[in-house]
Amino acid sequence: MKSDPRPPVGEEPAEGPPPFLKTWPRLYALVLGELALCIVLFYIFTRAFA
Repeated sequence: MKSDPRPPVGEEPAEGPPPFLKTWPRLYALVLGELALCIVLFYIFTRAFA
């Protein structure tokens, strides 16, 4: 008799690594760094064209 490959009810399957950067903390750091860069650039543009 074959076992059911689905996880038991109430359990989520384990997540794999992200497709690039290989760890979730690195991916989160990249996203936060990009957000900080956007904020700084928008601040500079606001000051330059005010």
